[in-house]
This record gives sequence, C-alpha cells and structure tokens, in this order.
Amino acid sequence: MVKIPMNNKFELHYYFGKEDKTHSMDAFIRNKCEHELLQIISEITRELDVNVKIETEAYEEGGLTELWTFLGTDNEQLNLILIILTLALSRIPLRKSKLEKEDLELSIQERKLNIEILKNELQKKGISENKINFEKLVLVLNSNYKIIKHKSNFYKHLYKYPKVKKLSTTKLNERKEKIDEPTFVERKDFEKFILESDNIASLSDENATIEIISPVLKKGKYKWKGIYGKLGHVIEFTMKDKEFKDKVVKEGIPFKNGTFIECILEIERKIDDLGNMFNSNFSVITVLKQHDEGISIETPQGKKYREKKTADKNQLELF
Repeated sequence: MVKIPMNNKFELHYYFGKEDKTHSMDAFIRNKCEHELLQIISEITRELDVNVKIETEAYEEGGLTELWTFLGTDNEQLNLILIILTLALSRIPLRKSKLEKEDLELSIQERKLNIEILKNELQKKGISENKINFEKLVLVLNSNYKIIKHKSNFYKHLYKYPKVKKLSTTKLNERKEKIDEPTFVERKDFEKFILESDNIASLSDENATIEIISPVLKKGKYKWKGIYGKLGHVIEFTMKDKEFKDKVVKEGIPFKNGTFIECILEIERKIDDLGNMFNSNFSVITVLKQHDEGISIETPQGKKYREKKTADKNQLELF
C-alpha cells in the first residue's frame, strides 16, 4: 500500500531585489516577523481547537526561504491550518485595514457558528479541500482581533525593511513537493495589511453608575476619579456633561462619602501589540441622576434624556 504523504509544510519566501545576491536578512526584523507568524498560528489552532507542534528547517537559497513543519496525526487538520495560514498572510484586503465595530462585533455569533462548523468538518475523515467553505474561513480570520493585529505587525515590520521586495507562501507535503502554486504579495501591497489605528469603536453604557472618589472642582482638563459599578474598580474619566460640570464649579455642589452618579458613559477601546483589547479612556457624556445619603436628584439633562427615550419608545410602538 502506497503511503500518501502528509500535507504539513509551509514555505515562507522573502524575495530581495534582482541586484541583491545575498541570502541574509536583518536578524531583528526576521525574528519579529517570526514572532508575529507564530502568534497567528497559535491563534488559528486555538480557534479550531487543534493541537500541533511546529518545527523550522534550515533556510534555503533564493532570497531567504523559511520552512515550517507542522506535526500532528491528522492530515486533514494540518492541511486546513496551512490553508488558513496562507489566506491570512496572502489575501490582500480590499481597503485599508480597520478595526470596525460592524465587522468585528456584529458578526460574533456568526463567527462562533462558523468556527463550530469548521471544527465539525475537521472531525470528519476524508474532508477534501474543495469541500472547505473558504468564506467561513475568511470570516473567522477577519473577525479575530489577535489575528488581525499580528498580521498588521508582521507586514509593518516588512514595510519598514526595504530589502524585502515581495514574499510568497506555499503549501508543501512532507517530501517538500508543492501542493499548490505559490501565492505572492508584492511590496506595494504590504501597507494594505497594516491597521490605520489601534482604536476600536467605543462602547456606550447608558446605565452606568460611578461612585465619586475625587471630583474636579475647578475649571481645566482634569480628570475625575470614581468606582465604575460594572468593573468594580477605580477609573479616571472626563466629565463631558457641561451643565453638570458648570454647576459643580459655580455652585460648589458637595460630594460626600458614598455619593454616586447615574450617567451615560462612553468607553473608548484599543488593542495592544498582542491583540488584547483594553479600555483606553472613559468619558461621562450625560449625568442622569445624583445620589447622596439616600436622596436621588434627577438632573435637568437627565430628565430631557428620559423623556426623549420614552417618546422614541412610544413612536416605535406605533409602528
């Protein structure tokens, strides 16, 4: 019985200019790119709940070629990982990459469903490449913060390193035979993978409660401090409710131990270099109520907000 070779090798080829006959690359750049690539692989295998080991082989000539071997017992799983990795590195975005709320958050449920479908397909023996739903794969890739961020980092390092003119990715079997033709990404397209900003669309908590620890009692761009109920710890925030802020400064509203406000809180978010999301800034847009020693006072702007919400609700019920 003839043994079918496993599809378990991934070739990453950095191409230099025609006049450059060297096969060397700046060690810091190469190591940074390798780190980002490993993080992408780690996130892909985590998403699909697949355990693999990865080995690298000696470099080959022709620019600089890296060969990665994926070790596992299931050929179909390994093949799928190679497909996803190739898509991640070579599928050029149609527009400049952004972390958009509509793309990343509104598709969470669909993304989870697609991941489960892919996992179920992986459990079936004999799955062929033409049966894989590539649109589901792309959705998984495009709605994962960490994959997007590490891919952006990967191409940012290369974009700043002019020696690399293009790169290619190729799937190989264990005999180092090509499974597919190489997929190329030209230098002019590197920038398309780089995120314009690390900012993510902000969240709005319309029922936030903040226990005031340190109010700002004079004019200026100083930040307040308080305990945000939903997080349970101290935050610094900007008071953007001008009416409330002016009243505090002009009338000297007293703040006692246990004073807290109900408000509309805007939460700005970013992702760090590891693709982890964090809250970068807090702003109180509107103070709805102030609570002090068991007494609750609705602010004029809070009353306007409540009446508008009631009117909007009644309007929707008419339809």
